[in-house]
Amino acid sequence: MSVLKGFTVWFTGLSGSGKSTISAELDRQLRERGVPNVEIMDGDEVREHLSKGLTFSK
Repeated sequence: MSVLKGFTVWFTGLSGSGKSTISAELDRQLRERGVPNVEIMDGDEVREHLSKGLTFSK
């Protein structure tokens, strides 16, 4: 049995800079290539569930 190593990709940038668009395309392409367990974590969800004190600034 082989064990695949995981990896994390973080996209950072200002609101409206295209992070969600790029991550959705990466998600699509990884799934097309058979990469298992692709998860997208939106910054708003991270702030709401992991730390309500996190904010963003310019």
